[in-house]
Amino acid sequence: MKDAAMSAQQPVGMRLIRVLHVGPGYGQRGGIASVLDELYAQRDAFANASIQITFCGTHGFQNARDVAGFIWLDVARFLRAVWRVDVVHFHVSERGSFYRKLLLWRIAKLLRRRVVFHLHSGNFDRFADRAGPLTRRAVAWFVGGADAAVGVSAACTRVLNRFRRGGADARVIANTAVNAQNAATPGGVAAVAARPYIAFAGRLSEQKGLATLIDALALLNRNQCAIDLVLAGDGDTRRWRDYAQSQGVADRVQFAGWLTGSGKSRFYREATLFCLPSRFESFGIAALEAMFHGVPVVATRVGGLSELVDDGVTGYLVEADDATALARCVHDIARDRALRERMGQAARERAHRLYTTEKIVAGYVDCYRQLAGGS
Repeated sequence: MKDAAMSAQQPVGMRLIRVLHVGPGYGQRGGIASVLDELYAQRDAFANASIQITFCGTHGFQNARDVAGFIWLDVARFLRAVWRVDVVHFHVSERGSFYRKLLLWRIAKLLRRRVVFHLHSGNFDRFADRAGPLTRRAVAWFVGGADAAVGVSAACTRVLNRFRRGGADARVIANTAVNAQNAATPGGVAAVAARPYIAFAGRLSEQKGLATLIDALALLNRNQCAIDLVLAGDGDTRRWRDYAQSQGVADRVQFAGWLTGSGKSRFYREATLFCLPSRFESFGIAALEAMFHGVPVVATRVGGLSELVDDGVTGYLVEADDATALARCVHDIARDRALRERMGQAARERAHRLYTTEKIVAGYVDCYRQLAGGS
């Protein structure tokens, strides 16, 4: 995330609202970091609506050095920044992300700043339910005490509303994918590579359903549906390479690493289809990126994915951990070019209809204007 301010002329007749976004910084990767990069890219659009956005990055809690960095650097930076803004917008997940923002939220409230709690976790309900009584009380305190609550999907807002206790219901402000939106070729269909492959992008982890995806790949190849799997993202590649070996498909699995720019666009554009078989997911930015590129998506019926994918139209939804159902859906799309092209076009149209940067920025602006009393 960029630690930067946005300078622009204030539109005539509109009150300037200064907003500080707080989330991961220092080269961190992942869903929230991607969202903040998207917001930074739209700083001129916010300026046109008389919203000045600045950013304050925080260290993760991966080791003692990170914790010290948060205490001695991030808190001091936040204290300097919070005096100059009207609204503090906290981008929150679970565990360390929650506890870091909780401390900064208390500072913001003591200084009488308006606060937005923005949930990005598809597992926050489990985090709250399984935590001890002090953390559960803190969740109710933080979420219930925020001046506005935002979720990246309706699934997230349902979790937030458990803790609102008379406050205004949480609103949905979905994620966007400005780089994919701008890079994707308008109209037409994706240009599938000569050797067909399933695309996956995200953290290489159990949470993302990689074991199920590799199991499905093995089923497909045993049933004469020869297709590769290309995994883009960070994680324990050795673990998943070994797992693919145990399932007899090591020669079918490629690890592309963390992709950016034209390489990332090509990865989506040439895919036969995109799979995201997560066990839980707040939204699914990678799936949206694939949709902007005109690629059908097969995903699990969890969290925001069930809202993003129109089952049977832009792709398919299956239950989590069901390798057989996943393989069947992949087979249907991979073997039927007309279906693949129809779903890909529908996916692109849905992305442009519901998730363009213009629509998402408008949601943020409306939230801030309401906090400022409509001015």
